[in-house]
Amino acid sequence: MKGSVKAAKLSFADRLLRYFCYCMVQIVQRPKLMRPRPKLDQPTIFVCRHVGLMDPVILMVVYFRRMIRALVAKDYYDKNKFTQSFYKHAQCIPLDRRNVSKQWIEDSLVALGKGESVIIFPEGRRNKSGKGLQPFHNGAALLAARSGARVVPVYNAFWHFPHRYRLAIGDPVQLDPLPAEGASAEWLKTQTARMQEAVAALAFESDK
Repeated sequence: MKGSVKAAKLSFADRLLRYFCYCMVQIVQRPKLMRPRPKLDQPTIFVCRHVGLMDPVILMVVYFRRMIRALVAKDYYDKNKFTQSFYKHAQCIPLDRRNVSKQWIEDSLVALGKGESVIIFPEGRRNKSGKGLQPFHNGAALLAARSGARVVPVYNAFWHFPHRYRLAIGDPVQLDPLPAEGASAEWLKTQTARMQEAVAALAFESDK
């Protein structure tokens, strides 16, 4: 990990887009942190519960002065020219859910190496019921293994207007040392379960 979080910058146009999102979120969602947020002083992989389209935007607003990229399903990213332009300027990384390609990992590794952080939703899709957690995929564990970046859990409470959007950002997840032979299937399974437990443990605080 060579990049510095302070050195990671947005272009002027992209800063304007983020500032617009910041103003909109402060007026509409009015995010409420249910516990002190960890300091974002190093490249980080945020593993988040996914209940709404605004989840990544909220986290970007919470860490407004830091460069954070969110993984977005490629079918949403490429839906039309507007979404392509919006997600591009929002610094999102497309993830193809219908293809076994791991290009999103390579893109995420580049971002983390430049001092940026990445938001990933291990459930793989929105939890529209807002109840509990769906099973986690192991992509976040694989990215952690390849990058060495710390993993921070985030629990987003189900939100309805005009209530405030509540979320809890936990302490970094303590992963097991990577085996000498690399990230085995068993290692990935164990670390993924640990990440899911860390996210679930924040539910009580977010649902207060």
